[in-house]
Amino acid sequence: MVAGCDSPIECGGAAARKGISLDIDPAYSPKVGSARMTTCWNGSCTDTALELYPSTAARPMPCATGGPDSACGARMEPTGGKNSFADLPTLVSEPVDVTLRLIDPAGAELAAPRLVITPKTLYPSGPECGGGTPQGGLLVSPDGVLSERL
Repeated sequence: MVAGCDSPIECGGAAARKGISLDIDPAYSPKVGSARMTTCWNGSCTDTALELYPSTAARPMPCATGGPDSACGARMEPTGGKNSFADLPTLVSEPVDVTLRLIDPAGAELAAPRLVITPKTLYPSGPECGGGTPQGGLLVSPDGVLSERL
């Protein structure tokens, strides 16, 4: 709890990782076998090999028949896309130069687009609780175009 003038604010233990996420559209993901991300800010660069994971999304399950208190559910299903996260412990909420190298399953480079993004500061328990963490996001479209997730 944080003491305030009028009443205390309860702050949970939520946290966010400093870094940049990557989401590859299901239409483009079969072309990508691996990826590397180079990030540069404040005169320093970091090269990160990204581990790609299958993306999933929640899909509704059929609801049980019965009264108004019947339970419904959801299950996670593969989307066909891929995702990753580059942990960058010194990331700042300032412009970051990003080069994403997309490599096909045979090891040939598909593309190496470059983009400047500005990570946003996240407050998992709310800004009044402090603990702001910079986090950015990248999207690869169905045709392989790189953009910043806003």
